[in-house]
Amino acid sequence: MKTDIYIHEGFMGRKYVGYCKDGNIYSGTSTGWSANMIGEYKNGEVFYGTGWNKKLVGGYKNGEVYEGSGWNSKTIGKYKDGTIYSGYGFSTKIVANYDGIDAGAAAAAFLLLLNR
Repeated sequence: MKTDIYIHEGFMGRKYVGYCKDGNIYSGTSTGWSANMIGEYKNGEVFYGTGWNKKLVGGYKNGEVYEGSGWNSKTIGKYKDGTIYSGYGFSTKIVANYDGIDAGAAAAAFLLLLNR
């Protein structure tokens, strides 16, 4: 299933920035040649790059997005019901919206919006 990602721009506003599908993350539009594959996601892990050159940069689990891996990971955002937030605890703000599955949205948001 495809998940579309939109930057949140004020009240009721949003701008399309990319999508994810079948474990791949793309920036740009979902039609034509303007989509650019920038990463991959699988089993709660997010990778920047593709193939042999990909690098583990973070993950997602239980509604939270993490930067880093293992003991060096830190929470940088969360996702729920079509909304993606940056920050943690009381200092969160809406940064994007998504149409599709939660796991794909979390992974795509990490590469497209949060700290990238």
